[in-house]
Amino acid sequence: MRNTPLGALALTILTAHSTPGQTASPSLDNLLSHAVELEKGRDFAGAEKTYRQALLASPDDPEILKRLGIVCQEQGEYDQSIAAFQEILKRAPVYPEVNLLAGISYYALNQFDQAAESMKKELAADPKDRQARYYLALALHASNRNLEAIQQLEGLLTDHPADIPALYQLALFYKDGAQEASQQVAKLAPDSEWYLALRAEAFADNGHLDEAIQQYKTVLSKNPSFPGMHFELGQVYWKKKDAENAQAELKLALQEDPNQPLANFYLADILTTQKDYQQAIPHLEITIAAYPKMTKAYFLLGKCHAGTGDVQQALRVFQQASELDPKYQEVHYQLYRLYARLNNKEESQRHLEIVKRLQQEDSSELRENIQKSGPQPTKPNTHE
Repeated sequence: MRNTPLGALALTILTAHSTPGQTASPSLDNLLSHAVELEKGRDFAGAEKTYRQALLASPDDPEILKRLGIVCQEQGEYDQSIAAFQEILKRAPVYPEVNLLAGISYYALNQFDQAAESMKKELAADPKDRQARYYLALALHASNRNLEAIQQLEGLLTDHPADIPALYQLALFYKDGAQEASQQVAKLAPDSEWYLALRAEAFADNGHLDEAIQQYKTVLSKNPSFPGMHFELGQVYWKKKDAENAQAELKLALQEDPNQPLANFYLADILTTQKDYQQAIPHLEITIAAYPKMTKAYFLLGKCHAGTGDVQQALRVFQQASELDPKYQEVHYQLYRLYARLNNKEESQRHLEIVKRLQQEDSSELRENIQKSGPQPTKPNTHE
């Protein structure tokens, strides 16, 4: 994916074109003003011609060369833009933003190693430059240096955690990294339990649960102590709603790691469905300690306390769930019932009204989605 923000970069670079200590002639001023107006009107060819005229009057002006490089870049004339940028870098190797701009042109020409080197030079002068780090990651990834690319994006996100393009690229790089690692395992050890485990994960991720179970069982037959296999099997059985097998595998998983949070959660979910509330409670407490914002775990814990008759504890937990997700209908329904048991008619009615409102909102949203999807097919006339 090419995300070159050339226009944005052009607008952010200063339009003062005279070098320090140099007094521009009126004709040069007029040329530069005209070039800037042409750029604003996106007449980049006209701007290029005007900047080249300006260079005849001031051939060593780095800002004119910089602007020339930018307008060439905007037209896809990447070789010419690099030539302009290199003229600046011969005299000033760390001139602000020029290594970045040159790197973008190299990247556009698929010269990824040169692009990476240019970005590194820009970062040496300004380690906080977000664009340089972002394009360095892209160039490294394109050069099959995925681990280094991931490290660059992770460093960028440390300082800017809400950088959406960086997050998007990181997700893609992680995916590519997983595929590359799987391919390496397949190449190095195609008959090993490690490769079989990766195949099982792929089946599970794609919803092929029966195939995943078979692969996980094969892994355990080859290596009964392979780490995490009982949890993975238990998780797949849980997704299949096979409570008996899921429970057996999850108990084995918890023998290996008693604090595995999702193993505790899945087992607690099964126990809650079976109304074995007292057994489920400690498993849910372990889950919540690891995932304090997991609303479903609070919901199940509230049901367990209500099932054991501890109404006050149930109220406290359901209220925590409601704070985490105010639109959790089942939580408000449970609060409606609990307050009714306590003869608190006001609070009971309040939560009932919330349930009704949320149901209406869901119905309205469903109707809107149906309307947006276009006209529905009409039923055939069966009365002819």
